[in-house]
Amino acid sequence: MQHTEHACDISEEEQDISFLPGRRPLQILYDCMRMSLLASRKNPAAHKYLRSSASIVHEKRRHWRSYGHVIHPFSLFRNCWDFLMIFVITCVLLLVPYLAAFEMENKSRMWNISKNFLLLICCGDIFINLLTGYFDKELHAVVLEPRNIINHYMKSSTFLLDLCGSFPTDLFFATKFVELTVMRKTVSLMCLFRVFSLNIYFNKLAFAYDIPLALKEFYLILVCMIILLHWQTCLHWLVPIVTTSWKLPQRPGNNSWIHSHDLWERSKSKQYLYSTLRAISTFMRSNLLDTDQRDVGDIYLIIVLQLFGIIAPWFLLTRMMQFFKGVNSSRLRYQGTVAQLRQYMRHKQLPYPTQKRIIQYYEFRFQHKFFRESEIIHTLSSQMRHEISMHSCRKLVENVTFFNNLPLSLLGRIVALLKSEIFLTNDVIVRANQPGDCMYFIATGTVAIYTNSGKEVCHLEDGAHFGEVALVMPNELRVASVVAVEVCELYRLNRADFARTIHPYPMLWERIKKIAIERHEKTMILNEQ
Repeated sequence: MQHTEHACDISEEEQDISFLPGRRPLQILYDCMRMSLLASRKNPAAHKYLRSSASIVHEKRRHWRSYGHVIHPFSLFRNCWDFLMIFVITCVLLLVPYLAAFEMENKSRMWNISKNFLLLICCGDIFINLLTGYFDKELHAVVLEPRNIINHYMKSSTFLLDLCGSFPTDLFFATKFVELTVMRKTVSLMCLFRVFSLNIYFNKLAFAYDIPLALKEFYLILVCMIILLHWQTCLHWLVPIVTTSWKLPQRPGNNSWIHSHDLWERSKSKQYLYSTLRAISTFMRSNLLDTDQRDVGDIYLIIVLQLFGIIAPWFLLTRMMQFFKGVNSSRLRYQGTVAQLRQYMRHKQLPYPTQKRIIQYYEFRFQHKFFRESEIIHTLSSQMRHEISMHSCRKLVENVTFFNNLPLSLLGRIVALLKSEIFLTNDVIVRANQPGDCMYFIATGTVAIYTNSGKEVCHLEDGAHFGEVALVMPNELRVASVVAVEVCELYRLNRADFARTIHPYPMLWERIKKIAIERHEKTMILNEQ
């Protein structure tokens, strides 16, 4: 495919959002804050779901006009917030159990302030989620209505789990903060519910930034295992204390493993190290450091953790098998196909820019999920294929001036003739002074139009079309060049197919030809100016 570097000659006269001049500093700051809540090209998920710059701009203007203080799911603010919450939730899941177990007698306010500050951010996350729109995969549209957002979050998401895991439980013990230290520390372990939202945030960012599925699963399992081991370590130290007293922390009795190893007076690092060793041996169901277990709470804990140690390998095995089933199967097949493609490109010693463009084509074409479209289409009935074509292309065809008022049956036959093509950034779609045999409809993307002299005159975006003169004037050369400004999905209509379809309608043919000639003459006049 021919391509050239597109250096835009058109000045950006119209911004995505226009502001009145003479705004005060506070108004400018307020507008900047609102802009950060709108769909942004800097959020990689925006291009994956909306697919073109024109769609992002349309979504941004729709948001600004009708949903002032709602947060767009593909905004820059939301993208940064997701990163922040991964860090905060991870800190909570590591800090809270450690404080509950090993810092129970510590009177320092700094620990409590740090813990409650992180939980306060988690509470803010619930509020942010109630204000953030969501992408409806069935409608393939972003939902920004506040009532629908709240209903979706409360009924179909993790609202209750987030609420339980974020609530600052120290408020329950405001009047007896010191007297019920053990109970207060134990109740704070409710933050464990936040692990579900951590998984959601991690999967969301992994998809947005094209992290390979196998690598994502590896890191996710690694993080979960670290958190699991840390929690078991803390529970091994906490349970003997809880079974001794629910009020103030007291030294466990002589039947506790803590007493048998004389750890109560040791340093925190020694306590944590021995607890970790005990947690590993229990989880792996190997010989315990102390086989004579006499503390009832400790016995129950070991039973539960060993049962969990039996279940965990099956969980990991099931997680791995998910690679080969359902949605993950298509993603793995895509990654396998791309791996073969990379090997092929290296074998052919293709230059790096060419390799990058080919990978970009595959990413846009398959959206990271491999499927054989031709096989799927051929298994459907002709009626189903017709419905799919009409859904995909009818609006594009209806926007063409000389297709207006065509019979519905004829319009459907024209739509069935369209062929999808993908052009990468800087691809030359049409070259001036070359014979043309087809016209194009823009499904997604932006193209630049150049005159014979090489002057860039305009951009065409989603829903536009060009090259229609070639359908009715077979001997006419192209009057302009067309270059892809970004990755574009176009639908091509060939002249031969169109002529066969319109042949039984001579009156319509003459009307279409007349309109096309008039448009062609106007274009020639503009080129001469």
